[in-house]
Amino acid sequence: MEKCIVHFLPAMAGDCILIELEHPDCILIDCGYKTTYNTELRPLLLRLSAEGYRISLMIISHIDRDHIEGAVHFLRENGDAEIPAIIPVDEIWINGFFNTLFPRLEFKHREIDELSLEERKMLSDKLKSLKMSFPDEGYISATQCKALERLCVQNGYRVNCSCPDRIVKRSAMRYSEVATNRISIAGCQIAILNPGEPQLEALSRELDREMIRWFGRDYKIQQSDEFTQLFELLMELYEEPTSSEPIMAKSANLKSWLGTSLLAPMNAVNRSSIVVEIIYHGRNMLFTGDGESSDWVEFLAPIYDLIKISHHGSTKPNIKLLENCKAKHLLVSTNGGAYDRYPENELLARMIFSGAERLHFNYDIGQKHQLMDLQDSYGFSANFGKQTIIL
Repeated sequence: MEKCIVHFLPAMAGDCILIELEHPDCILIDCGYKTTYNTELRPLLLRLSAEGYRISLMIISHIDRDHIEGAVHFLRENGDAEIPAIIPVDEIWINGFFNTLFPRLEFKHREIDELSLEERKMLSDKLKSLKMSFPDEGYISATQCKALERLCVQNGYRVNCSCPDRIVKRSAMRYSEVATNRISIAGCQIAILNPGEPQLEALSRELDREMIRWFGRDYKIQQSDEFTQLFELLMELYEEPTSSEPIMAKSANLKSWLGTSLLAPMNAVNRSSIVVEIIYHGRNMLFTGDGESSDWVEFLAPIYDLIKISHHGSTKPNIKLLENCKAKHLLVSTNGGAYDRYPENELLARMIFSGAERLHFNYDIGQKHQLMDLQDSYGFSANFGKQTIIL
């Protein structure tokens, strides 16, 4: 059977997963933080490159620092797509501002070729003000590298070339149409389950509101690095949904964990995540970014070999997913986040009650000992730390 190895890398509060397929193909999904790239992803890419592998598809699920920062540093070091310094990359999927949102009516009529001196000063001042809203290195800064979307273009990478209109967007309107809308890459059949038009519309409305708030109703847009940085910074301003208390299981009574989540909703940035179903020689995998499963539950298959749980292991975005699908392997990517809030106890209980055989965590989590105690009673195995999962 053709090789299918999932490298589940530690990425702090983010995601970084590399699928090693039959030689010479790989698929890379998100890149975590700069430290993720330097300590985990870069050594793996160099090894694979030395063995003659290439990245057939690189997916950036959405514009969030914990998914995108490592990608910026990777592509910056990789350089020109024709003469890559690290590893060849055949295609990149990313829904950025200029390739996805800018062509929409909300923004297209605001395009101008050149800003006036007054408009340039306002943009510069607003960028400085936005950067002050973050802790040190809490944003993607021009002093570190060019914005990711522009970096892709300037280094000649093929962006969204396999997708209609070059936007990574669900075409299927119902489950029966998913199979006929798959994209073939590296022996994989890939279905885009999210975003749909409603998610892109909601993200556009939010961004338009933010631009009006910062620049007034008559704001203008120029295709430039500065505006791409502005878009990314505005998206970073969205507060992550969190629980108000640290999530530490006090007992191994699974039923007592149910009903404990505050069910914090996902914001428009997370809900616009690229969610893909990848079928490779009989193995069916689902990668969810930080998406809200109620947005795409009707397009899901009933059984998967592997599912990457959404958003650090928070409960709300995964309820419909776990109620409607079963998987042998469930992956939760988190180092616990601030105050050990993730994964939530209720999410863990729902994962176990879903009948999953193997739970994978890329760090030791706060509930590790309770899960170890529960393994025999509920018939699952819990695995912790950097992992290589063979399907």
